[in-house]
Amino acid sequence: MRLTEMSGTCYRTSISVLGRPGGGIRWVLIPTIHMGHADYYWEIWQRLRTCQAVIAEQYDGPSSTGLAYVTAMRWTGQRVARQLVHQDIDYGALDVPIIFPDAHLGPEARPDRRLPRETWAGLAVMTPVLAIRMALTGSELVEGMTSLELTDESRPRFADEYLTRVILTERDELLLDAIGKIDGEFAAEDMEVAVVFGALHIPVVVRELRRIGHRVEPGTRWLTAIDFEEPPYLRKPSLDGWMDW
Repeated sequence: MRLTEMSGTCYRTSISVLGRPGGGIRWVLIPTIHMGHADYYWEIWQRLRTCQAVIAEQYDGPSSTGLAYVTAMRWTGQRVARQLVHQDIDYGALDVPIIFPDAHLGPEARPDRRLPRETWAGLAVMTPVLAIRMALTGSELVEGMTSLELTDESRPRFADEYLTRVILTERDELLLDAIGKIDGEFAAEDMEVAVVFGALHIPVVVRELRRIGHRVEPGTRWLTAIDFEEPPYLRKPSLDGWMDW
């Protein structure tokens, strides 16, 4: 089962629904990336409006990681960055229960939905480091995204075991625990519960849901998060052919 995919023109993420053959609770899995088109996050928010509950990552506010990457890409002149924003999904406006299983690992959400103060120090360090790395290596976003092509069999890891444990393993355990409790209590209910987490966390979720009897339903939807081809309104006029006049 493919969860995300990258081609020469775009990076896409899926919206998949898993349920038991006999009916009952259905799980809407939405692997996300922390930067993308504004329309990408709007489409995710619109899909969440049809769900009866949402399990989301960390807190109801923008992504500092996404902002760091977008800013570093702009500093290094990456064309694609002009189209991107950092992740910002207004869960609070959905008027449904929102569960943040890893809330204690992230900052407190501000009432005005701006980045919490404690994240700015991290941004001040992360952004120039990313920009310097991109400038020195000549690397661009597109070159580093092949690792984000994921299927249900993917087992993401970082080179650093500590980062793997803190960023992936601990959050995976909290997420699976929340899913298990909800699935056990509401197994027979005709309802949809969305899981909106970073794409790296979703493969293990699919495997766990399959283990407890869920199957992928037909009709997987694909959303374009990043378009690597510059839209016409951003392209500079070409002078090709003018010298033939």
